[in-house]
Amino acid sequence: MENILYTINLVLHILAAVACAAAPFYQLRMVNERGKHGRAIIYSYDQSIERILSVQPRLCFAFILVLIVTGFAFPVIHRLFHGEWRAVSGLALAAFTIKSLLVFVGFGLVLYGMLKIDPKVQALFAQIKPDAQPPQALLDEFWTWRLKRKFACKICFWLAVAILVITPVLRFY
Repeated sequence: MENILYTINLVLHILAAVACAAAPFYQLRMVNERGKHGRAIIYSYDQSIERILSVQPRLCFAFILVLIVTGFAFPVIHRLFHGEWRAVSGLALAAFTIKSLLVFVGFGLVLYGMLKIDPKVQALFAQIKPDAQPPQALLDEFWTWRLKRKFACKICFWLAVAILVITPVLRFY
């Protein structure tokens, strides 16, 4: 039974980790591709991008919650079946501490994206009409907030990469 619970937890943890890493990777690819077309609004293209990107922080938020819950479930599963916490090396404890800090930094960044960046980008985009270019001031502010989102996305991507690199240490040391 321990192996079944551990395996189910591991599958959920890996799926959430892959989703957390893939989301900013593809988001960055999308915004980099959009950048090749200049700063003028291409309404249907930008609308499509905004529909996709406005959902992304909420998905990442959910995936990070799954990562936190399943991450802490590993030692709990061991304790349930063995009556004690698994002995770990100093290296594994350091890796766990670093990984946990990185996860919570990512969590905070996603919250910032959800509560500050995305509402601002969406509010600005709502002012843009499909049949005309917006005033330069609106366009400048819109692109400023899009760049903030892109920067946050880059940080999330590299946090995810770091977490994925650190994770195997927890299993084998």
